[in-house]
Amino acid sequence: MTNQFNSEPKPRWILSAADLPEARGRARYRVTDTDGRAAEVVLDKRKRQVVDALLAGELYCASTVRIGDIVFRLKEDNRLHAETKTLSNGRKYYTLQGRVQFLGSVSKEGVC
Repeated sequence: MTNQFNSEPKPRWILSAADLPEARGRARYRVTDTDGRAAEVVLDKRKRQVVDALLAGELYCASTVRIGDIVFRLKEDNRLHAETKTLSNGRKYYTLQGRVQFLGSVSKEGVC
C-alpha cells in the first residue's frame, strides 16, 4: 500500500443560492491587484455574497447557480479577479486572485 498525498484543492460546492453567505447589504472591501495597486470597492447583493464565499475558499458552482456572470461583473466593474481553474477531473472552480480584505458593512448614507 502506498500513501499518497493529494494536494489538489477541494472547492466548496455551491448547489443553490442558499449555499452562499446570507449577508447581502452594502459592504466595503480593499482590493489589492497582483501588481500591488489597491482600491476600495463597495459591494452588495449577489456580488457581496460571491466575494464573501470566495474569501472563505475556492468554489465549484452547479450550473443552476450561475455565478459566472457575477464573476465577470466583479472583474469588469470592481477590479476583482476570480480566476477559473480546473481540477484533474475536468471540473472548473473559482478562486480569488490578488488580495481582498473585508473592511465592514456600510450604511446607505455613508457611501457615495
